[in-house]
Amino acid sequence: MILYCDGASRGNPGPSSIGYVLQEDDGKVVHSEGRVLHPGTNNQAEYQALLAGLLAARERGVRNLLVRADSELMIRQMTGRYKVRNPGLVVCYEQAQKLAREFDSIRFEHVPREKNVHADRLANEALDRSGKSA
Repeated sequence: MILYCDGASRGNPGPSSIGYVLQEDDGKVVHSEGRVLHPGTNNQAEYQALLAGLLAARERGVRNLLVRADSELMIRQMTGRYKVRNPGLVVCYEQAQKLAREFDSIRFEHVPREKNVHADRLANEALDRSGKSA
């Protein structure tokens, strides 16, 4: 199973949202969601998208997961290449690590934005529908 996730923030910090897509290896979408969050930063939104996607995967009994996101910071933090230095991200990071350990196997892969279009669109559409802008 593949999880694509993305967070958006207009104002950074400002109105923020998430989008994520769970899809089978053949591309069939199993579940997707886009929703507005409390105001926050883009990095906080990225982690919230990851958390929501991990929870959705767990709820569906997924045991093996490939996570793809265009946030290089988040991916490198989740793989241990970067330390989490921002106090506002520590709790989200710790929650994501705890959830990640529940899977039999999990990999994190950074992808360019154009490979994460569906999740990006869901996050931005959620903000557009809410009428929240910078």
